[in-house]
Amino acid sequence: MTSGATPRAAHGAQATELPSAAGGTSARPRTLPGGKTAGSAVTGSEVTGIEVPGGEATGREVMGDGGSVLTTARSRLRRALPLIAGAVVLAVILLINLLPGSEKDDRPLSPGNPAPEGARAVAQVLAAQGVDVVRPASYDGAMESLRTGTATLFLNDALGYLSAGQVADLTASADRTVLAAPGARKLTALDEDFTLLGPLPFDLGDDSPDLAADCPDAAATAAGTVSATGTAYSGGIECFPTTIDGGTGGLYVTSVDGSVAILGAPSILSNGSIPDEGNAALALRALGSSPTLVWFEPTGADVVSSGEGVNPFTLLPDWVDYLLVWLLACSVLAMVWRGRRLGPLAAEPLPVVVRAAETAEGRARLYQDSRSVAHAAATLRAATLTRMARRLRVDRSASPGEVLEAAARHGERPRAELEQRLLHYTPTTNRELVLWAQEILDLEKEIP
Repeated sequence: MTSGATPRAAHGAQATELPSAAGGTSARPRTLPGGKTAGSAVTGSEVTGIEVPGGEATGREVMGDGGSVLTTARSRLRRALPLIAGAVVLAVILLINLLPGSEKDDRPLSPGNPAPEGARAVAQVLAAQGVDVVRPASYDGAMESLRTGTATLFLNDALGYLSAGQVADLTASADRTVLAAPGARKLTALDEDFTLLGPLPFDLGDDSPDLAADCPDAAATAAGTVSATGTAYSGGIECFPTTIDGGTGGLYVTSVDGSVAILGAPSILSNGSIPDEGNAALALRALGSSPTLVWFEPTGADVVSSGEGVNPFTLLPDWVDYLLVWLLACSVLAMVWRGRRLGPLAAEPLPVVVRAAETAEGRARLYQDSRSVAHAAATLRAATLTRMARRLRVDRSASPGEVLEAAARHGERPRAELEQRLLHYTPTTNRELVLWAQEILDLEKEIP
């Protein structure tokens, strides 16, 4: 079947009148010339399909919104823009994560970092003096390097990746161990009795206070003084002494036999601080006492490989467990309160009878959601011509021009005006569609 309206419109016309411009229905069916009733489907050749002023006859039905493929594609693209933008952002994030990172060594106190906070200067001087500086990439690599011969371990675990057990194993494998500002948890793994006192007070007037060695340790005595702040510890031999909260300790503390040393001010090893005072002397003597120096900087992979570490749940206060139980109970109550309740299934007899006004309103909403203004206008134009032809008793094979000619004879408007308003004009926006629908309804009402 070919018609000026959509197939649904033609099919629905058998049960109800075609929708008028205002969304209502016309009067009851009446007999048209040729034996068809007013409620039957009207083909495009009968009203809208034969002839259009200025063009040839056509019987094709209007599909979609009457626009081009490009218009439909643009509309769908606009709707998909948020999804496309999200996909692009996600792809960029994945690409950045997959790309290899910069190989530049920028970690603080790293022997390969030439920046002021790095420690390349100390490592190069030690290498020039014949010390083999080894940088293991993992905990297992550090243990293997320490077992190969006489070696000093310098452990810089500022982020606390290693457990106390790992520190104990490393210390036991090394001939001498130097720890860079270790935490209280790591001190428990040492056989010697070391205590963490706390950080030195910072003086805004003098950023680098000079502290004298004042101890019998050979490395500290050779340094004389150091100019740095850090964390104070107490232990066997306390060098560069200071007092914190009534307790006495030092920035450089060693065991009685010298096998373990704690450097509370590791910043003296940095490239920017090594030339100051006796920082270089202390660094070279503390780290260069063995033929091999294992400079180990743990990473997050060492925690995974060891299977040990701090359980984060043990760091939470005791009342967190009760809070979680309370939140769970509140969540269950909220789901019961606001959850969707499905009642019993309702049996509905078929077929379902739907009012004509309801179907017309539903189609109008679909046109509005899809912005099919041209398609809606074509439907209203076809329905108006059908009702005008029925009222004027025009033959069913009449063209739109003949219908308007009859309307001009029986009405008060000339044919040119009727053609201009009903055939030649097509609204482009919803507002224009509403105004135009009211105008063609007024034109239809003027026919006696």
